[in-house]
Amino acid sequence: MLAMLRVSGFALVDEVEVRLGPGLNVLTGETGAGKSVLLEALHLALGGRMSAGALREGADEAVVEALFELPPGHPVLARLEAAGLLDSDQAGELLVRRVASRGGKGRAFVNGALCTVGMLESALRGLADMTGQHEHVSLLDESTHLGILDAFAGLGRAEEYPLARYREAFGALSKALRERAALAAAREERARRADYLEYQLGEIESLGPRPGEDVELMREKEVLASVEKLRDAARRAEALVYGEEGSASERVGLAVRALGEAAALDGRLAGPLALLRSALAELEDSGRVLAHYADAAGGDPDRLASLEERLDGLRALARKHGGSLQAALERADAMRGELAQLAGSGDRLEQLEREVDIAGARALEAARALTRARQEGGRAIAREVGRALGRLGMDRCSIEVALTPPEDALEHRGVALGPQGVEGARIMIAPNPGEGARPLARSASGGELSRILLAIKRALASGDPVTTYVFDEVDAGVGGAIAEAVGRVLCEVSRGRQVICVTHLPQVAAFADVHLLVEKRVHAGRTATTVVPLATPGDRRGEVARMLAGVTVTDSALEHASALLAAASADAGDVGEPIPIRAPTHRRALDRSAPTGAPRPPPRRVVARR
Repeated sequence: MLAMLRVSGFALVDEVEVRLGPGLNVLTGETGAGKSVLLEALHLALGGRMSAGALREGADEAVVEALFELPPGHPVLARLEAAGLLDSDQAGELLVRRVASRGGKGRAFVNGALCTVGMLESALRGLADMTGQHEHVSLLDESTHLGILDAFAGLGRAEEYPLARYREAFGALSKALRERAALAAAREERARRADYLEYQLGEIESLGPRPGEDVELMREKEVLASVEKLRDAARRAEALVYGEEGSASERVGLAVRALGEAAALDGRLAGPLALLRSALAELEDSGRVLAHYADAAGGDPDRLASLEERLDGLRALARKHGGSLQAALERADAMRGELAQLAGSGDRLEQLEREVDIAGARALEAARALTRARQEGGRAIAREVGRALGRLGMDRCSIEVALTPPEDALEHRGVALGPQGVEGARIMIAPNPGEGARPLARSASGGELSRILLAIKRALASGDPVTTYVFDEVDAGVGGAIAEAVGRVLCEVSRGRQVICVTHLPQVAAFADVHLLVEKRVHAGRTATTVVPLATPGDRRGEVARMLAGVTVTDSALEHASALLAAASADAGDVGEPIPIRAPTHRRALDRSAPTGAPRPPPRRVVARR
């Protein structure tokens, strides 16, 4: 709810602080006293435009502050926190400050954080509805009508309700459709990709490389290219080891013979003798191997050419696929995997077709149930609002809820399915018999529109998320029994949320939970608006009597005022007490002195009720 409104330097207001409470808050006073100025200030706090022309004569700046108390989980709190304008420890308490300077520059703050007016207006949308000259009314925004209809009809309170079932089916359908569309759109691209991969893979597989083959072939090539050098080296080594006179094997043989006789005499020479005999055997074996190598070694020009050709092919493959033969082999494995995946996409597409059919059937079934429930809810809204309009003296006026094509729809089997169903909603109104129904925004103006919206709000009170209703000119053109009915309906609406109403009707003022008198006073030669809380039964009776009698308050007017207050108190008792909302505690909003000439009201407004 709106707990406090402080205005300074604005129009007729020098400085004034208005404290409001739960239930029905009524502002009364003579015409021109400044009641609508206070509502205009509230409109600015909600994100309306402020101009330098709104400044009071002689003031350097105009300041509007509004303190709101919101229940946990309110969508406005979530939007403010998402925008970085609200800390978690500030949840539930919202202080908005608007400043306009004489130079034309304005500023906006939320709980001390600077923000743009656009951010403020977007974040606070749905916080309060103002009917009258400002038209800050969520009901005039047709994008909210479907949510209001669903809330009134109770379609989304639990998972088993029609709206939740439809959303689940629609989500599955839209996901399957998106994947199917992506696969279908990429079908040609996949075919081109598969052809490319098959060509590349065929190029690798036709060569048939083996891991490490290039290293092996390089070694063999080096051997073939150096065959003469290798043969000469083998022959020379064989001669030194075994073949020529004085070779290593011959000399070792002499040593073996020399030690043979000596070892017979001294057994300590048996060890060295055995080593020399072993060396002699190895030298003779190596000589024979070297001779065989030298005899067998020879050039093979055909083999060398074949090696060169194979190595050229492997090098080209490596350059094309990663710079090495190993990279080319790894790339071949990757291409085989991708080809298998592409081949499986056709199977996935067939599976998606089945999923789309199943999810689509579920969504269509849920949509039909949802449409039936909405049609029934629309008829129920029309009946409820019709009864309320009759009580407000507009029995010839009627409303209807038109189901419209959905926004952001996707088509399935010739049906347009939107995120919220196969329809949107638009609340239409026909002010007079024989006239076609028209959108709310173009149906009426002033007090007539206020009463129409009051009737709609009375019918939708259980489903409307707005916590504060503001009515200006709701009493225009009515009186007598209709005025009493307006007051009673306002009282009924205020049982579930805060209602702020500017009125000239004593029948409406009598129902107030908080009664504020707006006056113009002259101080030091200047006129200024003040707000006086009427906190005692005597003060309220005097103001209601003034509204009945005019300038001269007679005894009969006082008696009539007492009767009105008593009757309103009895009627309000039948309706029930307003939902309590805790008093404001925001330090920045309250740690100031009261404006000069205006008494500071108590934190909570206590109104005598029977």
